[in-house]
Amino acid sequence: MSVLDEVRAMMIFARVVEEGGFSAAARKMGLSRAAISHQIRQLESKLGVPLLRRSTRNFSLTDAGARYYDSCRTISLEAEAARKRVEELRDEPVGKVSLTSSVHLGTTRIVPILSQFRQAYPGVSIDINLSDDVVDLIKQGFDIAIRSGPLDDSELKSQKLYETPRIIVGSQGYFTNREVPPQPGDLSAHDWVIYNKVPEILTLQCAEKTTKVRVSGKVRVDNATARLRFLHDGHGLAVVPYADAQEHLAKGNLVHVLPEWSLPVLSVYAVYPRDITRSSKVKTLLEYLRRELSSIDARRWNSPSDIKGY
Repeated sequence: MSVLDEVRAMMIFARVVEEGGFSAAARKMGLSRAAISHQIRQLESKLGVPLLRRSTRNFSLTDAGARYYDSCRTISLEAEAARKRVEELRDEPVGKVSLTSSVHLGTTRIVPILSQFRQAYPGVSIDINLSDDVVDLIKQGFDIAIRSGPLDDSELKSQKLYETPRIIVGSQGYFTNREVPPQPGDLSAHDWVIYNKVPEILTLQCAEKTTKVRVSGKVRVDNATARLRFLHDGHGLAVVPYADAQEHLAKGNLVHVLPEWSLPVLSVYAVYPRDITRSSKVKTLLEYLRRELSSIDARRWNSPSDIKGY
């Protein structure tokens, strides 16, 4: 086993540990499971000690394997860092960009934009993760995360992609036998589709007047796509981003409740490690995302009343 073969096997071993199995590592690296297994056996033979305890479906690290993994991971990270440093020297965006987003936003907006981006920049490969969990960018190795809300992590930087008003809506079916609430105080008497990322105490503002209303409902979701489905099926009112409701309002499928009252806007950010924007591929993608999302950015409107005519 040559030095180069050993280094390659060390990187494969690190990936097996990180992915939690031979099959997952094989898929990630574009190799066969048999090739992965062969590399690990060759490495163990070279070292003269077992690195893994294998069972039918699982494996665990031996003491030697746990200690050896630390060195293998360091080599793997250094190789990735070296590759990224070389890519940063290139003018034309090339290489892999890994991005994570919520499932609903990713499916409806981010993935179509990434598809267009790939056509414009075929030298860039995309690795996208759709999850409603907040991931650790640095620990999990993502270049960009699309998030809503303020940024707390001082190790990261952010760029606001767009703002969209939050509005209260109900389906035409829901209002078949119900009156559209004429005042904020009437909201608490209605059924609601509760989204766990929106407070159950709503803060509404009209001119200089602010009021708070507690709402409740028999449907609670942790996913924006599920919220829209229950909303359209008439299970109650919901607070949604205007960008998600615009088309349905125009078709008359949804009713805008209390349009003269406003809720806090939803701000969506691209979040990334501090030094990542030295990379041409990341800078280009961030600018592309911002430009393509500008059509739904409320910052270009003059006032909340512009929503009605947008």
